[in-house]
Amino acid sequence: MKDILIVLDSLSTGGLEKTLIDLCNNIDYTKYNVDVYLFNDGRDLVPQLNSNANLLPDSPYYSMVYNQSVFKSVKMLLKQKRLDLAFYRIYRFLKVRLGKKGFSHKEWRFQKKTMLKIDKQYDVAIGFAERTSCYYVADCVNANVKNMWIHTDIKKIGTNRILDTMAFERADNICTVSQNSKKSLEELYPQYKDKIKVFTLPSLFDFENIDCLADESNEMDKNTKCIVSVGRLVPLKGFHLCVEPCKRLVDEGYNIKWYICGDGPQRKSLEELIKQNNMEEHFILLGNKSNPYTYINSADVCVQPSSYEGLSLVIYEEKYFKKPIVCTGIKSNLEMIAHGKNGLIVERNKESIYKAVKYLLDNPEMMEKLGNMPALNYVEKQTTINELEKTF
Repeated sequence: MKDILIVLDSLSTGGLEKTLIDLCNNIDYTKYNVDVYLFNDGRDLVPQLNSNANLLPDSPYYSMVYNQSVFKSVKMLLKQKRLDLAFYRIYRFLKVRLGKKGFSHKEWRFQKKTMLKIDKQYDVAIGFAERTSCYYVADCVNANVKNMWIHTDIKKIGTNRILDTMAFERADNICTVSQNSKKSLEELYPQYKDKIKVFTLPSLFDFENIDCLADESNEMDKNTKCIVSVGRLVPLKGFHLCVEPCKRLVDEGYNIKWYICGDGPQRKSLEELIKQNNMEEHFILLGNKSNPYTYINSADVCVQPSSYEGLSLVIYEEKYFKKPIVCTGIKSNLEMIAHGKNGLIVERNKESIYKAVKYLLDNPEMMEKLGNMPALNYVEKQTTINELEKTF
């Protein structure tokens, strides 16, 4: 039996987190013992974690340093006689107030002090997300094989090149989720080109469970055409670009409601935008949903206007339910959607989104045609599992 450690910040509701659930459901527990370490808050999906996987204790100090107000944090740390971390918490507070961004190598030295110290020797350790998860596996874990996972376009996020290099140098495999993400990694870190591998993680979906969840009831209005978008409420997802198209369609007499599954820091500004356009009855923020499948299954059209993605898992999910998709022409989307074949590719602006949704509403036969065509480049589950096990 091999011992495997998987490290991720949390199991909140989200595509990356659901991917970890799917991975754990596809591990052969007659061959592997699995520990899962979550260093940050967020446990929404823990009840879905495979019962054979062992969830390690929470970090002793991470939440104190990163998830509390500065006054409360310092008070708690001083009580624990952690003067070093109390000093670091004050430093972080001042850094934010001064508008300084980025994450330095010096800060990593403090951050890793807040995390769990694991003395166990593992056969395989997996940092299941870019940045901290990878840094922790590289710097703090004893393992014969170390695999680092990058789920995004690394050029689009603010990683620390020194820390990335440290992690990738110690990695045996650098795993990513799309050809576009692979290309970005190779361009930024050409010295590690031979370590980089692409895996089609949506093939690990538990389709039987997804079908059961899809049949659950929901609050969507069945007497309207329902448009659904899924993702965190952050600018890169582009949901702020959808309110005005929704208003234009409603004003033109289309009987529609547009639902957003997800939550995040942009919620307040979206609510204000919805109110300004008098769209409270038509543009509906559902919040986080542990079961988004019932909403996707009830949709007539799905819209995903992201500015970038490593790989949009939700597009795979929407294609599984045979939905016509409107999405932006980012490179990772083009690996799944071909314009006019299984979806519509649009420019990332209100006018393009409006025209595409209007076209589908006016052409139900095209909605059906595009919906029935699957995602491109799908890989069978067993093929992905076999390739994953090779990295072990």
